[in-house]
Amino acid sequence: MRSRYGARKRLRTAAEFDAVFKRGVRLGGRLFLLVVAPNPHRTLRLGLAVSRRVGGAVERNRARRLLRESFRRSEHRGGRGLDLVVVAHRDLVSCGQVEVDREFRERLRRVDQKLGPDGAIPAAAH
Repeated sequence: MRSRYGARKRLRTAAEFDAVFKRGVRLGGRLFLLVVAPNPHRTLRLGLAVSRRVGGAVERNRARRLLRESFRRSEHRGGRGLDLVVVAHRDLVSCGQVEVDREFRERLRRVDQKLGPDGAIPAAAH
């Protein structure tokens, strides 16, 4: 069964996005920038930032679909309260799902390395 990308799994307000950008750890890559911050909800939540620099409406929607699917496939990493904001780069729309999934997994692996044993982001990682 497919898991839904419902309201509880999304960052919805500008304040939520701002909080992640302000206190989160940035992990860059070729396809996107991942910004990660702890949250008190004990769930993974996703926010997408796909600007016009990525392309027209069709390209931006494709980028969102690819990123949401990669997030959905990685949700087994739950149990930890993290907010993820993904800032798409232009190269993302020319990639397939497998390549996006690979980079998403790699970014999450790096997040796991940076997080402390209690799931908090150490001060030195900021």
